[in-house]
Parts: sequence; structure tokens; C-alpha cells
Amino acid sequence: MAYPPGYRSAPSTSGDGRDLILFDVLTVLVIVHFFLSTQGTSLATATTIYSIMWLMSLVILAMLRVYGGRSGQEGDLVDYDENVGRAHLPWLIGSVAVIAIIGGLAAAAVSKGITISILYVPRPSLAQAPGIFGSSTVLDDVLYNFFLVAQAEESVKLMAILALYRKTRNELVSAGLPIAVWAIFHAYMAYVGQGMDMFLVAAFVSGIVLYIVLRQTKSLLNAVIAHGIFDTIVILSSLVH
Repeated sequence: MAYPPGYRSAPSTSGDGRDLILFDVLTVLVIVHFFLSTQGTSLATATTIYSIMWLMSLVILAMLRVYGGRSGQEGDLVDYDENVGRAHLPWLIGSVAVIAIIGGLAAAAVSKGITISILYVPRPSLAQAPGIFGSSTVLDDVLYNFFLVAQAEESVKLMAILALYRKTRNELVSAGLPIAVWAIFHAYMAYVGQGMDMFLVAAFVSGIVLYIVLRQTKSLLNAVIAHGIFDTIVILSSLVH
């Protein structure tokens, strides 16, 4: 939604960031767990990178908030600390459904019967105990992607979008560039081969969908949850193939 020049939004009673702060605390605990449990495995480097990404984004987002203000004021393109509410449920369900449909169509067109996700989903269970599936290993996969991967990626995208907007004052460019980089990374990590361009487009559209969730609900946490739910669906679906 565009605001007229000089408009200042009314203070929000639900934008105190309580839910996001609680999620951040849980993320710290998950990082500690996986930092210890993935040492010596193929995911050790990825765990370190994701942790640094998230911590870096926290620091820069805090700096941008201090030196910029909220949506509708000079500075931030969007507000992002609204608490999660029931009114956001349609956005969460709808976004996951759209991403799943887009991903399913792209994968079906390219994979020829092989299950492939348009989004790269790291699997600690495979790094720790290849070929062994159980409740504990599946839970590790879900926790890793929900609290670390989705949290880090959505936070970094938001950080980049807000920082670019300070320079460009162009939402299309500011949102499009980080989403494009994110899409290229996911498409490349998920699949390389004939038809990869379809994965790139599908991943880019998925990134736009997640940005719309953030934009409309004014909640980074909603984008993280939608991302995490999709990753969880990918993990659980892999158990039946």
C-alpha cells in the first residue's frame, strides 16, 4: 500500500515484536544444538553460514530500524514486527498452497517421475545417518529448516530489501534483486540440468509470494513460517517416495 508524502502511520498495538523475539530465542537454541550435532558432517559449513547470515541480518535490521523508522515514515519500505494472528492464517495457507502448486508443476515438467523440490532443503538426518529415517531424524530436519534455514534466508532477504530501498526508493528493484539471488541459489542447489530455467522462474515466483506475505501481514515471522511449512512438506513427502 502506498502512503502519501508526509503520512505517518498510527502506532500499532500488535507490532511490538513479541512473537519475533520469542522465535529468535528459539532459533538461538536450535543453532547451538545443530552447531554441536553437525560438527564433522557435510552440513557443518552450511550450519555456520546460515547462523552467520541470521546474526548479521539481526544486527543490520536493528541498525536500519534505529536509523530509519517504520513503514509509512522515511526509511523502511515495510514494517515487519507484527505479531502472528488468526487474521494472517489465510495468507499463510494460501502462500504455502501457491508455492506447492508452482513447485509441483515445475518439478513434474522437469523431473520425469523423480521427486525434486524447487527449493533447496538441507537434511541434517542424511548428513548424520544416511539412509536411516525415524522420528528423531525427521524432527532434526524440520527444526533445522524451520528455525535456521527459513529464518536466516527470510531475514537476509528482508535486510537486503530494506537496505536497497534506502538507496533506490524503488520497490520493484529493491525487492526483485534479493529475491532473484535467492531464487538462483535455490534453483541451482535443487536441480541442474535441462529445464532448470523452469525451476528458476518457479523459485522466483515463490520468493515473490513470500514477500507478499511479509508485505501484507507486516510480519517477517509469517514469511518464515510459510517458508518453514513448505520445507516441512518437502521433508515429509520424501518419506513416502
